[in-house]
Amino acid sequence: ESELLARIGKFLPTLQFASNGTARVRRLVKNMVVQLGGCRETNKVEMKVLFGSGVSLNGLGKAIGTALRILVTIDTAVASNADLQEAWAMYKDVVMEWSEQKREDNTLDEEFESFERMMVQLDFSLLSSRSFVSAIEQNFDPRGRFHAAKFKLYEEIHSIVISLYGQYCEQVNTETETTERLDCVGVYAMYVLYRQLLPPNVIPDAKLHKSIWGVFPAMCPILELFGPLYFMPREFIMLHAPYERVKGCSADIAEIRSGSAALVLKWDGSFKARVSKIRLDALGWLAVADSELSPTVPDSRSQHTDENDDLDLATSCILRGMKIAHSASILLRGQLVSHRGLGLDIEPDQISSLLALMEVLKSIEKLLRVRRRTAVLAFQRSTLKMIAAVSNRVVLDLLNLIIILDITACLSALEGVLKGTSSFSPIRRYSISFSIAACMDSTIMQIFNAEDLMAIKGHLADLSEVASIEEILHQACDCSCMYFYRDLFPVFIENLYQTILNSSFGHTQLVLSALSDPERILKHASHLEIDELSGSTKSSIGYKNYLFGVVQEEYIDPICEVVEIDLRLTVHAKNDQRQKAQTTSTRVHTFINAPPLYICQKKIDVKAEVEKYLEKTFYNLCTLSLNDCNTYTEMRSIANERYGLCVMDPYLPDGNLEQSVNFIDILRDLNSFVSKYNYNMIDQSFVECRPVLGAKFLFTFNTKCVSASMKQHGNGIVGSAINASYNLLGKKFQLFTQFMADENVKSLLSKEFRWLNNQKNECSNIYPFSRASAFAQELKKFELESGNTGLDECRNVLSEIGNIIAFVRMIRAAKRKIFGDEMAFLSPSVTVEEISNAEERYDKSSAQLGLDETISSIIQTQDTDFIRAFVNVFKGVLQHQEDLLGSFFCMVPALCLCWMDASIQGKEMMHKKNISRNGYFTDDGFAVGLAFCLSVLEQNKQYECLNWFKSIQNKYADDEEDLIERENAEEVKRSAMEMTALKMMRMRLESNRREMAVLFFSMHGAAGFF
Repeated sequence: ESELLARIGKFLPTLQFASNGTARVRRLVKNMVVQLGGCRETNKVEMKVLFGSGVSLNGLGKAIGTALRILVTIDTAVASNADLQEAWAMYKDVVMEWSEQKREDNTLDEEFESFERMMVQLDFSLLSSRSFVSAIEQNFDPRGRFHAAKFKLYEEIHSIVISLYGQYCEQVNTETETTERLDCVGVYAMYVLYRQLLPPNVIPDAKLHKSIWGVFPAMCPILELFGPLYFMPREFIMLHAPYERVKGCSADIAEIRSGSAALVLKWDGSFKARVSKIRLDALGWLAVADSELSPTVPDSRSQHTDENDDLDLATSCILRGMKIAHSASILLRGQLVSHRGLGLDIEPDQISSLLALMEVLKSIEKLLRVRRRTAVLAFQRSTLKMIAAVSNRVVLDLLNLIIILDITACLSALEGVLKGTSSFSPIRRYSISFSIAACMDSTIMQIFNAEDLMAIKGHLADLSEVASIEEILHQACDCSCMYFYRDLFPVFIENLYQTILNSSFGHTQLVLSALSDPERILKHASHLEIDELSGSTKSSIGYKNYLFGVVQEEYIDPICEVVEIDLRLTVHAKNDQRQKAQTTSTRVHTFINAPPLYICQKKIDVKAEVEKYLEKTFYNLCTLSLNDCNTYTEMRSIANERYGLCVMDPYLPDGNLEQSVNFIDILRDLNSFVSKYNYNMIDQSFVECRPVLGAKFLFTFNTKCVSASMKQHGNGIVGSAINASYNLLGKKFQLFTQFMADENVKSLLSKEFRWLNNQKNECSNIYPFSRASAFAQELKKFELESGNTGLDECRNVLSEIGNIIAFVRMIRAAKRKIFGDEMAFLSPSVTVEEISNAEERYDKSSAQLGLDETISSIIQTQDTDFIRAFVNVFKGVLQHQEDLLGSFFCMVPALCLCWMDASIQGKEMMHKKNISRNGYFTDDGFAVGLAFCLSVLEQNKQYECLNWFKSIQNKYADDEEDLIERENAEEVKRSAMEMTALKMMRMRLESNRREMAVLFFSMHGAAGFF
């Protein structure tokens, strides 16, 4: 719920922007409707009208219908968004609670009150889906001017509805249909406006209502508004303007939907035939347009009549292509929205037809965009020729009529606009529209007959269409609506793959271009969250990733699998099976040799993807079984010979007997490795300390194993190993920090730190052994959840930290070993001085100088010291935690004693037959980890001030003297049992002295690492 509230809060500015837009459209509707009354004819003309009564007001009526259609679309979008409604209800509740709280606390300010008013306005108009209703319920005669003049505004609306409705219905389901279906939504909205303006004492036009109910819904029961938003005419009429007195013109929602579904299912039977017809028309048009719209150099021998004929052909070709695009777009959108809106399933055999419609749209768009300038120039010249003929005819016939003079002026303006340039800016388009409207005067019938006027009217209408060719192409050929049908993408791509595989013919790029259209809208959506790295919206990135994933899964992966299977069958097949493999490869050639695909402005090369897939597969399988390298080498050769694929050799060597433990397996579970293996600093190796029950040997891991794995897998694994080591080191150091932050540990350390400070004041610089032993016993008193004592747990963590550092050191040593082995095969290295001396003796080309610079940089570049880098990183992180870890050095003596006891127990366990606990004979990881922590915490000097090594030596020297005295005394008494006990004590003393000496030497050696 909190996430939903946060999203609606961020979306609130967009809602306010949309609300302001709907309010502006409502005011615009009122203004345009009032203009209908302002253009009426009266007996008293106050001012001269520029254009006569012959200019039709249908243009204004179309504008009113468009504005009302926008409001209907917005209401539908809001009403169909269940998530928005839920979030808005929750947001209102939160705001109301906050408002009540502010009123109780008397902290209500003007800013919050303004916010509440804005919320109320949004809730009443936009989010209650009442934008359209609010628009038609406005007072269109606030001053009573229409009423005083006895002007019936509803009659004007009535006449426009009849005119536009008849005009649009004539074009629906014909080859010349463009946007008539969508325009009919505005007509239905104007009919509701007519019913709203109708006085109560006036009966509605039953004939018009019956036509509104029956004619258009029978041809188009459901149509697309935008994306998944649909409009059902009869539902709209029953909701806003029911008229039950007319027989057969009323029904409930269920009946309307069932009837619409029956019509859609009936038309599904002829869907494939209609698509085939459009596809054939498009193929024929593409062949003609490619020649007619191609830019050609004028021939001096060509006649003027030939140029006119070429202009006419190019003009008709442009209009024909745009009509085909409109037909394909209407059929595609109608099929998708009708099935989605009515809950019908799209049959599998319709998928190929839907893809064919996308291909038609994108092929027409591509050709017209490429040849757009040629197309506009052709139509521009054709229109100028028509204007010249009309102007001459007008001037010769009636030179004295004012109307003719006005029309001549408009024709001159239109001619000037067309002669200026071939690009149509918004201002130029408005000028063209104004001039065209002026020329549509029906009172000049005495000059032109009906056929001439219809021809001129049609040509000017075509000119208006060509002037907006970019917008019309975008409207007709844009497939952004496919974003709302993403669930069909896998079926689309799979059908594409199967079509090409079976028939070796397809237009994959055209379909992918259609599916890429939604990315353009998502990329420029201002209300969506922007990704900082790419600069695109996160929705755009998500859509691109989804589309790439679908193409990869349904198109590229099957191609890769077919190629791999074909290669395997070819390698393992007998002679009689080679012909079948050859047939499969012939089909796959269509995919591999195809040009690269472009999806959302990103290039995808199928051939390169297949090569990557084969390289990855061959490499992975070779690492599992190096014995199959010859087989995959043969498969690479066949892939190059048969498909032209350049599959890289993985360069994997044969297995090495020294690779007792695989380096890759260690990286997969590095935490388990550092806990189950102990480090030996002298041999630079790890020895297993937790063998499997019943094992007869121990695994080891040394520098040779690492170098052999690096030779097998490449030096690229070094970076991955360092990253894994760094991440694990951070986790282990965090455990160490948590232990030091424990209240019991902090209390004991504080006590020990105060004692040390007091001893410094008394000039005593040797930390006593007895103090360390007592401190260790105190730390062992409290246990952790793992069952270990606190001191043992800290020792284990330090050992694992040291193992990680030793592992990184071993990687660096192995890397140097590989470079050292390869140096034997290189020419003797030269020094920088020799290179500079050689430059003085010989003239060198740029390539030679570049080689010399490369050699110099290699000689002077030092190998990266990862261990020192780790120390610097942790120092920077822990510089603010000095209070927490500042007394760690006080714990070192206790940790050393704990390590000594554990090491002796581990070595004794190695001599037993049944190992019940960890048995090991080396653990230098503790010394490395201890030295690392002291270096990171910068406490080496404080630790050295303890003189702990000298204290141990003094303690063991005193114990030895005491033991010698006791032995001499016992020899006099000659007690065998006591002599045996003394021998055991001497052995224990020597063992402790040896272990502590090994620890101190290891710590001294490990200190050099940092």
